[in-house]
Amino acid sequence: MSVAGLLLLAVNDTVLIEAIELGLNEYYPQAIALVNEQLSLDPTSPEAKLVKAIILDYMMDDLGTNRYEKEFFDLIDGVIENAKPLIHSERRAWGYLLMGAAYSYRAFRYGKKGIYLPVLSDMTNALDYMNKALALDSTLYDAYLAIGIYNYASDEFPRLVKIMLRVGDTRKRKELGIRQLEMAAQKAHYVKDLVKFTLGYIYMKEKRYRDAYRVLKQLYEKYDHSRIVRWEYGKVLRRLGRWKEAEVVYDELLYLMLNQENFNKYYVALASYYLAYAKYMNRKYDKAKQYAMFAYLTALEHMNDKNMKKLLPYIERLISRINRYVRNPSPEGENGQTGKTGSPSN
Repeated sequence: MSVAGLLLLAVNDTVLIEAIELGLNEYYPQAIALVNEQLSLDPTSPEAKLVKAIILDYMMDDLGTNRYEKEFFDLIDGVIENAKPLIHSERRAWGYLLMGAAYSYRAFRYGKKGIYLPVLSDMTNALDYMNKALALDSTLYDAYLAIGIYNYASDEFPRLVKIMLRVGDTRKRKELGIRQLEMAAQKAHYVKDLVKFTLGYIYMKEKRYRDAYRVLKQLYEKYDHSRIVRWEYGKVLRRLGRWKEAEVVYDELLYLMLNQENFNKYYVALASYYLAYAKYMNRKYDKAKQYAMFAYLTALEHMNDKNMKKLLPYIERLISRINRYVRNPSPEGENGQTGKTGSPSN
């Protein structure tokens, strides 16, 4: 490849990483505009198509919508089609990595939709391509996002699926998956922060709260506009009883939600509930009552949502406790404890 070609790749690389980071910080129009600019220069770029698909996938999770699924799947098909020629070039390892990433993101999307039959096929292809990429170039650490998730999740596969995939000792695979993700969190090029977010989620699931706190705090400090990061970071702060920090995080989270047009009202009510809870634990009873009532009224206005019906009793119990301790301000759960008002699943 010529020097000019290498320089162009370096420029595109920098722009696409910037687009991913804008997407993770939930500046979606700016992120997509950057990728579209790259696609206008090279409409067949598998890298640009993959980055745009990643941003759309993240955006759909954030906004709780499937609105962009057709475009997402079309982009993934485009990545697979446009990466195939690379497999027969000097960029063979990179071609395998792109193919593996495309199949893995499509599998993850199907999994979120509860459509499991194509997940097995796509993950098999993804792992095959990722392992081929690593066999040619062991420094392609981005491959370990998909491989690590697969190995970690293998412990939860149904018995028949474990037999079909011959996963072996799933406990050892689970530990291996965490180690692979930890390595990718340090060395991946494109998806380092996506790996860190995944690790934060896994650490929470494994009740490794201090590890989750360490990883998610890094993302929280870097992505000052991200609702998704604040959701996960808020969870670990609650588990650790760090209520002063939790109050700040849920205050920011609610602000970001209310400034997003037509944001999911259940999540607005839930964030308001946790903000009220944190203020209650910090003995700010008047403010706690305001946010608890806001959560209560939001829930009442949207009782057609089954999640709101489940949330409402938690809000009512919190309001009852706030009213009690306004008169006698010494709530249970101080000094870093989690309190006894209960917590919704989110």
